[in-house]
Amino acid sequence: MLTTAGSMALVNAKLKHEATIATKLRKAGAILLGKTNMSEWANFRSDNSSNGWSARGQQCIGPYCPLQDPSGSSSGSGVATALGLALASIGTETDGSITYPAEKSNIVGIKPTVGLVARDGVIPVSEIQDTAGPMARTVKDAAEILTVIAGKSDYDKRTQQIPFGTIPDYGALCQDTNLSGIRIGVPKEGIHDVLLSVMNRFDYGIHKLEKAGAEIIENVDFACLKEWDDWDGVTRSSILSADFKKAIDSYLRALDVNPKNFQTLEDLVAWTENQREEEFPSRDTERWHGALRAANLPPEELLRRREKSLRCSKEDGILGALESHGLDALIYPCTAGYHVSFAARAGYPVITVPLGHYPSHTEEVKNKRGDLVDIAPGVPFCLCIIGRPFSEEVLIRIAYAFEQLTQVRNQRQPFLVPTTEISDVIATWPTKREE
Repeated sequence: MLTTAGSMALVNAKLKHEATIATKLRKAGAILLGKTNMSEWANFRSDNSSNGWSARGQQCIGPYCPLQDPSGSSSGSGVATALGLALASIGTETDGSITYPAEKSNIVGIKPTVGLVARDGVIPVSEIQDTAGPMARTVKDAAEILTVIAGKSDYDKRTQQIPFGTIPDYGALCQDTNLSGIRIGVPKEGIHDVLLSVMNRFDYGIHKLEKAGAEIIENVDFACLKEWDDWDGVTRSSILSADFKKAIDSYLRALDVNPKNFQTLEDLVAWTENQREEEFPSRDTERWHGALRAANLPPEELLRRREKSLRCSKEDGILGALESHGLDALIYPCTAGYHVSFAARAGYPVITVPLGHYPSHTEEVKNKRGDLVDIAPGVPFCLCIIGRPFSEEVLIRIAYAFEQLTQVRNQRQPFLVPTTEISDVIATWPTKREE
């Protein structure tokens, strides 16, 4: 199977060894069916493209309404899992790329703590933020897969930070809905631009968690919200942009088979901007140009920006809220606020669980490119659960209880469901090769 980030640029390029995550799955008995489509270059090429589009796979569509935006960048992983084309899939995330596609496909996504799952073999965006995780139709399925793929690897030094010697049996935590003794915070100040229908379902979800025994602490604030709001987006994004330049150059130079002999991001820019299949300039390369600009910033300035980003995400953000209120987790609607990005920058775990669907009176909203539907009747939205580093065990307990008590995923079917079964294909497959 080729690893190309959806681009024609890396067709037939190969590393020296198989990804640790793939090897672990094979050893556990999993059958790897293939690669799914994705937002090209993990949504880190264009400012004006669409989620789920890549030059190799073309446009992936979400399963809950015609021309639905599947979100990204693990777009195909979400859709394939939702439609039952596979038991589960693996997504990768730098900032929302498991969380949001899981939401739009009405499935469970686990974005693990950075370092719990090895990232070797994954085309990188950021050494600091990248991770890989399971996407499945149930919490238990996702938890079982996490147990298989988690663990230390000689190919990823971040996995040496795992604080336990034996990986927990995450699937075994999916036993009951008793959340007694678990304290959950709701950062309502940071929840904004959310439709009333979403907030009503969110309040319903809070009630269900309370009934399960969890203690809910509302109005948990992040100390940095105003500071974050006042920080301009270009400066904030420059940190990740600089990470990408460094990471992609290293990846290209490590390729064992490199048909086009790409060595740097500059090489990719020059090639992509002259290839018809890559649809430039209709789909620009602005994020790559931003990465080239960021890479030229003085190291001390980049360090200052990174330190501010980490402080806002950790001490004055997620970790500060958890510690000051003695919480086990935070919850919020995935469509709201800064929380996914804070967790991404901090490297903290996030689990998404189906929360509801937009009701019939919802006004349709297109994506910024105007070619896909972002919000419409029937489109799903999810609950996000966030915690401390390596706190996946308690997050899975909360997610499982919420899933069992609400059963949201079973309340609506995709608008188009595959009808071909494996048995249909096997029944017609030749029993022997014709002479």
